[in-house]
Amino acid sequence: MSRQVTREALEQAMRNDELVLFYQPKVCLLTGDVLGAEALVRWTDNSNVVLSPDEFLPLVESSGLLHDLTLQLLDQLVAAIVTLRDTAPAATQAGAVAHLPGALENRRSLALSINVAPDDLASRTISNQIHALLQAGTISAPELQIEITESAVMGNVDRVYDDLVRLKNMGIKILMDDFGTGYSSIDRLSQLPFDSLKLDQGVVKRMATSRQNLDVVRSAISMARELGMTSVAEGIETESVYNFLIAHGCEEGQGYFLGRPMSLHDFKGFVCAEHDFEGSQIGRVHQASLNLLRFRKALLDAAFCSRFGGGVALQSVADPGMQPDVALSRLGVWYFGIGQRLAGFEAFREIEQPLRLVHASGLEFLQQLEQGKSTGTLDQHLADFDSQIDRLVSLLHTLERAILTRKSQGSSPNPQ
Repeated sequence: MSRQVTREALEQAMRNDELVLFYQPKVCLLTGDVLGAEALVRWTDNSNVVLSPDEFLPLVESSGLLHDLTLQLLDQLVAAIVTLRDTAPAATQAGAVAHLPGALENRRSLALSINVAPDDLASRTISNQIHALLQAGTISAPELQIEITESAVMGNVDRVYDDLVRLKNMGIKILMDDFGTGYSSIDRLSQLPFDSLKLDQGVVKRMATSRQNLDVVRSAISMARELGMTSVAEGIETESVYNFLIAHGCEEGQGYFLGRPMSLHDFKGFVCAEHDFEGSQIGRVHQASLNLLRFRKALLDAAFCSRFGGGVALQSVADPGMQPDVALSRLGVWYFGIGQRLAGFEAFREIEQPLRLVHASGLEFLQQLEQGKSTGTLDQHLADFDSQIDRLVSLLHTLERAILTRKSQGSSPNPQ
């Protein structure tokens, strides 16, 4: 028998703590690691019937109960953060942790995100409570993320902008949810303090049958990267979609293929369990090659700005924002993490030395720019740098072919 959804029933459910958070895992597509989860509300009671948000949230909103529910759910989320704090994520791939540099090992804390409404941002209710929690040391900023849908924020930019900036200044990451369903302009998007774009699950699911949706996803991933945001795909339900997103540089994902929404107890077990989210290594190798070319282009842009500034070049591209640690670069995160599953390939083993050389050479080149070194010195450095890049790209291409050959022979792509 279905549950009757009325205002009175909702109020009673809130008093009885029947509106609870379930947690859908988020996975890093660069490493295969579980990063955390999105918290999604469900209505459950002793009858074991669970109602999805679509069945009761419209009434919550029309009844004016959303504000009280959000505060109640935020309390639940904070309690979950505390509960999960001592839960160490399992190594996604057997033996992978042994290869992770210390900087990467220290990044394995979990982050939980929750969706909020424009009214709660405009009133500063949420930011005030989060500020108090941070000040008290109850939570740390990396453990909590705030999501707001594209349509909600674009329809209320003037009302929510200040509070989004305030949360950002606290160190809280802000995620634009359901990207691709609203009407964001690139200009407006570039001015908002978002850290991540979450591609709408409908757009992601339709990729398999719609070339237009596929192109939208690729464009959104590229745009997020150019804007300095993390791309997150929702609605990943098949291995083929997962591999496509890896091959096109999407950074994070969630969906039934990776994990359904689950209770806190089950999510804690999920985090501690081992999972094989390796996906397409050949796609990651391809992305590594593209990352190298982008890296080279960033250095050339910086050199152009230095040499032909004064109105000719855009100063906004003068600093490519390089990671000082090679292990934290996009290529390094793959190579020193899940990429180690490919250590049986000779080409993979040969990558480490030129990778370190290329990264160090890039840092040195930027230092030379800052020091105002001569054109001759800079040009020679770029020539040497290109030789190193060519060597590294050649090894990556060799590795791609080796993986493809092994898969064509029906063997494991990861020789031991």
